[in-house]
Amino acid sequence: MLTTKSKSLPWDVIERAINKEIKWLKKTIIETPYKDKNICKDCLYRRLAILILSGNIKAKDIKSTVCLWGEEKPLSHSKPHGKEWHSKMMELINGYFKSLGYDVIAEPNLNMGRADLGIYKQGERDLFIEVGTISLAKLAFNLESMEGSDFLLVIDSNHAVEFSILKADFKYQTI
Repeated sequence: MLTTKSKSLPWDVIERAINKEIKWLKKTIIETPYKDKNICKDCLYRRLAILILSGNIKAKDIKSTVCLWGEEKPLSHSKPHGKEWHSKMMELINGYFKSLGYDVIAEPNLNMGRADLGIYKQGERDLFIEVGTISLAKLAFNLESMEGSDFLLVIDSNHAVEFSILKADFKYQTI
């Protein structure tokens, strides 16, 4: 019998960790409804979980009891994530970063698609912000290919998720 000393974790430990990340991602991300029925949402969540667990990206859940963007009164949630809510959040976030001396660009191009806002400052990592919903396919693609960038998913005025890309590992192939 051949024995080897392996430093890898048992598969069941790894699968539990992946499933824990998937559960958190599904509970947190507000995904755009899919038009393409050939996209496997579970596969995309798994890819995102593996990116986090492998250390390629760092995910940070940011929650506050007050508005993250400096607004004194809470945003009306009579119709959260509607057109008016999205517009108001974009305005708040834009003003917040401009007040801190950042350049803010609406709808900058990404490797796949566009972000709602691009936040830039010399000597700092580029920050791309998605307000409300996001395409899982776009998120996964950009997190795998835009090394040195950060993505902020704004869930509501008191909750955001930040993804910092530490190592891009672009492996897509064209067919």
